[in-house]
Amino acid sequence: MIHSDPLTLPDEAFLTRARAMCATKVPHPNRQAATAAMRRGSFNGTPYRCPICDSWHTTTYDRARSKQFSRRLSRLLRDTA
Repeated sequence: MIHSDPLTLPDEAFLTRARAMCATKVPHPNRQAATAAMRRGSFNGTPYRCPICDSWHTTTYDRARSKQFSRRLSRLLRDTA
C-alpha cells in the first residue's frame, strides 16, 4: 500500500520516503533553472532546495505545505547526523 501523505508517517518512514522521492526528482542547479523547467512543462508547482541532495526540485505542494515538509526533513537529517 502506498501512503499518500508522507507528512503523517512516523519519522523513520518519513525520512525513507523523502529520500526515495528525492531520487526520483530531476535535480536543478538553482531556483531559476527549476522555475524555467516548470514553465517549459506548463507545470504548476513550487521550486525548493532539497536538504538531501542540495539541488533544486519542484513540488506540487502549496508553499505552506512545502515549508512544513522541508522543515521536518531538515530536522530529521540534522538529528540523524
